[in-house]
Amino acid sequence: MNRPRSRRALLASVVTTAAVATGGFEHVSNATNRPPLESGTVPADWYDCQSVTRPEPDTPTDDGALTPRPYPSLPWGSVSEEASDSSDRSPPLLVDSAAEYVTEFERAYRRNAFIAQFGNMTRTFDLRRSAHRTAAIGSSTNADAVMVALRYDLTLGTQLSAADPRDEWDIRVTYYIDQNIVLRARYDGVAENLSLEPDPRRQGGLVACLN
Repeated sequence: MNRPRSRRALLASVVTTAAVATGGFEHVSNATNRPPLESGTVPADWYDCQSVTRPEPDTPTDDGALTPRPYPSLPWGSVSEEASDSSDRSPPLLVDSAAEYVTEFERAYRRNAFIAQFGNMTRTFDLRRSAHRTAAIGSSTNADAVMVALRYDLTLGTQLSAADPRDEWDIRVTYYIDQNIVLRARYDGVAENLSLEPDPRRQGGLVACLN
């Protein structure tokens, strides 16, 4: 028979669960007031690179605490120097690698948000992707942009709850990636199918900028 959990452990788990639920640094843009997207891609002047919002915590001083995770580089297609000189077009996005890129970006985002909130108390972090969906904007082999929907489970634990970390299931986010920006949106509802909603182009926050 398990012993009743102490009040201290219970409070720690409640705080941890709250952090998981909010996701930290969630942001919704004001893009809903903008004109229709005629091409499906986001115009370069819609966002200011100074407005990038994502967790970038300092490294905790406690040796047992988690350390921040760097954000991944974008999955550009490779082009030769000669091809680059002969065209103004940036290398194409690799649709096949977009889901992996988004998974790694989300893993860094959530880990860093956890560290930003709990610092030296952080002990356990595990993000497990359970499903994904991608959609190319433009040609699938030479996409102008890529939309990605991601579903995952998350386990977080602090120093006070390391022996009994808390899980959250079926977290859903959507991403938009093009040659200039990365947008992220969090889905808080309940749905059986993994969809590309909310549309990060309209309801997402700017989390990476390339120019």
